[in-house]
Parts: sequence; structure tokens; C-alpha cells
Amino acid sequence: MYVRNCWYVAGWDRDFPAGVPTPVTLLDEPLVFYRQSDGTITALEDRCCHRLAPLSHGQIEGNDLRCMYHGLRFAPSGTCNEIPGHTAIPKAMKVRSYPVVERYSVIWIWMGDAAKVEESLIPDFVGVDDPRWHMLPGRMDYEVNYELIQDNLLDLSHIAYVHRNSFGGGRADTNKAWAEAQLCITPLERGVRVERWMKNAPTPPHQVALAGPVCDVLTSFDYLVPGIFLLTSANYLPGAAERSGAERPTETPVFSSFTAQAVTPLTRRSTCYFFCFGPSARTPGAADLKQAFLELGERVFNEDRRMLQAQQRIIDADPSRRMVLFDVDKAPMLYRRLVERLLKEEAAGAAAA
Repeated sequence: MYVRNCWYVAGWDRDFPAGVPTPVTLLDEPLVFYRQSDGTITALEDRCCHRLAPLSHGQIEGNDLRCMYHGLRFAPSGTCNEIPGHTAIPKAMKVRSYPVVERYSVIWIWMGDAAKVEESLIPDFVGVDDPRWHMLPGRMDYEVNYELIQDNLLDLSHIAYVHRNSFGGGRADTNKAWAEAQLCITPLERGVRVERWMKNAPTPPHQVALAGPVCDVLTSFDYLVPGIFLLTSANYLPGAAERSGAERPTETPVFSSFTAQAVTPLTRRSTCYFFCFGPSARTPGAADLKQAFLELGERVFNEDRRMLQAQQRIIDADPSRRMVLFDVDKAPMLYRRLVERLLKEEAAGAAAA
């Protein structure tokens, strides 16, 4: 079900305060996160090896976490270093520790083979604290299998319908531009890139003051393993697409925005959706727009959630039914083939070990 030798977003860095163990379920596995005395983030399985009590009910002691059922204390490595009343500690007294990295305003966790950790595989998430953009952090839980969310993100033609009154501003001509945009889909080593030109497109009402009534709009996103969505949208003066030919425009956009999103499976039927969304710092008054962009994102992603949770109910009613796909599904299918290949590689590596 899951690619494991990769970095998942466990949460925003601010979701893990000092002094408090934080339980999180990821990929059907119960985990506990806590910060050591110097603030370093640590992740262990949320299951004491003694009586299988949750370590998230424990207490932090310096760099260690003590189980408050019988008092066993665990180091960040997962090794038990104290059993009250006992001097000998059996070798089996340990819990799994997971590699974690704090970067781009989020906590990343490697859910696979710790011997194969590669920090270079952490995507360039940018994050809410990047000075180039003005954004606020958001999250939303969906009661769906994560694959439905990734399919939704990889095919943005749904914006013309699901988001016709939010992103589209209720304008039929704006939504028509989304539905009929020219696409360029490119496989990447660990993902898929989708670029979309909308020429001479009417600007949705919420952007008219920033970008003008009509623009050439270039949206470009990378969807990367294990579910990282990075999209830049740039509005140019009309005719920019023709002026640039087959190249990206060199002229300065009249308005641009960025969104970083992460799809993290919690269980087989629940998924956490992390997002930040906002305008370029070059936009006049950009800092004052952060809240408005967060609220727009929440509105849009609630529209997605209603549709996808309804879709999940229909799928569960008769799992034997199969989807009939066509050309708009090219990017989702390319990504699914990539995931299938990575799953086979991981299975082969485990078998060889």
C-alpha cells in the first residue's frame, strides 16, 4: 500500500511543542514524537515493548521518554536505558526509532529501512517561513484513501467544476479556460510535472485587483513521492505565451502565488492534507493577504473533501467496479506506475535481505 523508503510530512514544526509527547498515526503505525532538551525532534513507535502501553502517555526526561505504566525509560535510539528496580536490561527491551528531520517548517519522517536513509530525497517544500512568499500553515483530515487525493491533485481539470465558485469565482469563462488549457506532462525521476497555459484567460474576481481583468496564466506543479505537491501560478500580460514561444517567459509576471501541499496517509481510510498557499512577497500588501489566502485554501480543500469522501463511499459500496479513464488521467496514471515500480523495488530489496 505504501512506499516507505521516502520522507513523509508528519506535521508542521509548530505541531510538536517542547515538553509534551505527541501521538501521530502514520501509514497505519502508531508513533510518538517528542523534543529532546535541545529541541531536537525524535520519533519512536508509540508502543512500549513491555506491556505495549502507549509511550505518548509517558513523560519526557531530558533526551529520553519514560513509559508511565511501569517506568521503563527509552533513549532517542529506542534503547531502554532504565528499568526501575532492575540493573540488568534485556536486549529485547527496545522500541523502533525513526529517522526524522526538521526542515522547510515541517517535520519529515522516514518510514522505511533506516539503513537506506537519504536526506537528499527530501523535496524542496519551501515552507511557510520562506521569505519569498507570504503564507500560513493549514491542515485538513480526509476520511479517504490517500490515492484519491493524489489523483485529484494530479488532474486539476476538476477546478472548472468542483471549484467553479471558489477558484473560478463563479465565472463560466474562467472555468472554461481551466477545462480547456494546454497541458505539458513530463515524467520525473520521482514524480510528475504538469504545466498548463491558459491564454487570454479572464481573471477570477478575487485576483482582478492584483492581476488585472485578463491574463495569460502559467501554472506549473511537481507531484513528488510520497505525495508532495508544489505549484507555482504566474499571471502575465496577455500575449506572454505567444511571446515566449516554447520557452518559459522571461518577463516579470504581474502576479504570482505558490502552494506547497503534502498528502500523508494516516490509515487505509484516512489521510492528512497539509497545505500553505499565498502570494509572492513582491505583491503589494502581500503580508496582509496571508489570512485571505488561507481562508480561500480552506474553502477550496473543503470542496475537495466533500467530493472525495462521497467518491470513497461509492467506491466502498462496490469495490469490484473499475474506473473508465481517458486522457485527463495521464498524469495520475504516470504517477501510479512510478509508485508501483518503487513498491516492487522495495519488495525485491526486502526479499534479498
